[in-house]
Amino acid sequence: MESIKQFIFARNAALGTIAKAPENKWDEVPAAFSNNIRWNAGHIFVTAEGLLHLADESYEVSQPEWQALFATGTRPADWPKELPSAEDITNALQEQMNRIEHHFSAKLTEKAVKPVTIGPLEMTTVEAVLQFVTFHEGMHTGVINSLAKIV
Repeated sequence: MESIKQFIFARNAALGTIAKAPENKWDEVPAAFSNNIRWNAGHIFVTAEGLLHLADESYEVSQPEWQALFATGTRPADWPKELPSAEDITNALQEQMNRIEHHFSAKLTEKAVKPVTIGPLEMTTVEAVLQFVTFHEGMHTGVINSLAKIV
């Protein structure tokens, strides 16, 4: 349960950082950055969806169409004109936090359906994947914070 608490703490920090970022600046990509605030916020969402679904296939992926926009390797320069709004992304992140807490609270000690490997790290339990999701969230929250200060 501690991992769920840490995830909720990280998500609330992300939501607070996102709320402070001026919405009219969400699509600026400053020099030395490869993405913008919208991409980082969406990326937090799709990464959690994808990794947690790998760990537990009964966790249904929400907003699967966002993968094409926010998955690793995507970038704003390749986006179509229609994008999820800041409100859409923020609401999805809030809803996702509640869904993850509800879905995974009693499943943390279960083996991952498919081990998730990132670089040299192999995660074989649901809890290990959630811990990585939390770490990943913190990294991108820091990037969002930096972007909001620069743009």
